[in-house]
Amino acid sequence: MRKRLLALPAAILAWSVIVASPASASLTWDGDTTNGIGVFGSLECPSPGGIVSAAQTDGHGDIWRYTKAVGIDRCESKGIRIGGSNYTFQNNSTYYLGWESKLSTTSLASGDFVVFQWKSYPNSSQNYPVLMTVSGGSANLYYIEPGEVWNKIWSAPIAAFDWHRFAFAIHTSDSTTGGWIELRLDGAQQTFINGSTRYTGRTWDTYNDPKWGAYDRDHPENEIINRIDSLKLGTSYADVD
Repeated sequence: MRKRLLALPAAILAWSVIVASPASASLTWDGDTTNGIGVFGSLECPSPGGIVSAAQTDGHGDIWRYTKAVGIDRCESKGIRIGGSNYTFQNNSTYYLGWESKLSTTSLASGDFVVFQWKSYPNSSQNYPVLMTVSGGSANLYYIEPGEVWNKIWSAPIAAFDWHRFAFAIHTSDSTTGGWIELRLDGAQQTFINGSTRYTGRTWDTYNDPKWGAYDRDHPENEIINRIDSLKLGTSYADVD
């Protein structure tokens, strides 16, 4: 469960210069609907919500539709499976995650909601080192440092019922300066609050898994539908962007 504390950092974290993506690309995981619901490690989406394959008429074909129903705080998938087995992410490794998203709303009457978590299990120091939230017509990226200090490191406008492509590079490290994050939106490299395309920090806590969907503990009265397509894990942007 996340704690709502949107405090900006007292000091900006150190950053590194951007380096080129690996020359050789290799798709590690394909979360397409054709591979079935078993592509996910587990589902956290109580009834009457649900995660289902749904046909689209906008050129996207079948996609995953996450419905966070009224009265429920979350509808998320947790982790991934490859060949029927849960995939184990590792410390001191670099991962590229990509997906497309179309949301039923990008502006609630109050508060925000989470659409992506790099979630820790168990959360000994960082419950969720990286979160993407949506509020006020914008997607917002947070780096949450140990001690539950929320740092808003990026924001960009997005509209309801528009498709957007997100691609993350996450280098995992349990050192406060060993990990880093990069982000592309609709194919364009994004610049963070530190003025760099890379944000450095601690990105690993005991064990981490990605979570997609919609989560809003503070306002369960809202229905939120997150349509997600082209989920991928790879070894370079070429795999997932």
